[in-house]
Amino acid sequence: MKKIIYSMAVMLLFITAVSCKRQLITYQGKADIYFNNAAQTSGSTENPLADTIGISFSLVTVKDSVRKIVINAAGAPATVDRTYSLSVDASSTAVAGKDYDVLPTSFTIKKNMVKDTVLLKMHRTLDMQTKNLSIILNLNANENFVTEMKDKVIDVATGKRMSFIKYRVMVNDIVKKPGRWQDSYFGVFTRKKLNFMCGFLNITPDYLDKTIGLAEAPAYGRLIQKYFNEQKAAGNTILEEDGSPMMMGPSSQ
Repeated sequence: MKKIIYSMAVMLLFITAVSCKRQLITYQGKADIYFNNAAQTSGSTENPLADTIGISFSLVTVKDSVRKIVINAAGAPATVDRTYSLSVDASSTAVAGKDYDVLPTSFTIKKNMVKDTVLLKMHRTLDMQTKNLSIILNLNANENFVTEMKDKVIDVATGKRMSFIKYRVMVNDIVKKPGRWQDSYFGVFTRKKLNFMCGFLNITPDYLDKTIGLAEAPAYGRLIQKYFNEQKAAGNTILEEDGSPMMMGPSSQ
């Protein structure tokens, strides 16, 4: 019996020693690098799970918008700074220095860190009123990182894939009719009328899109039409984009 117990103890020590040696083995190759939004386990409103995002200036009053783009490195942190390669794809239609700030020439994941945040600052330009502009970012392999984790299938039926190393930012200022715009009170929707109403009432386009109450619409419509009538009588007709008199809806006349 003692011999059996002794043999089992020896085997246990051997297994433990082997396990310890295996735990000490670490990955020695280059780390993968990827866009966090595409590879995170779940998305949120602030950081959606996607390799493409859309940004619209149409219902906001700001002139610029800053997007935080998080870059992740797989594996353990390093004890030194590690540069990584991020470039703007030649197929991008937005113009650096005009539609967005020129990006730095060097990017670094600091020592003891596994991520970096790139700030992409976009500017509201006239070109965005008529077309979608794209800023396409590529992660490239370099002396510190590989890009072997390229993409994954997100729809088996269609074969659609999500890229981990290509990130698309689509931006526009194409006019959007607010969700709570009521034609009967506000009339035909135009960008110029929307801007006039917001300035006159001291509200934002987003307020008309999500917040305005049912009782406010008829009051606003009649108030603004009254102003239009007064200006017309004074010889200062408020005009639409096409040169016709700006008018509110039939229920506001």
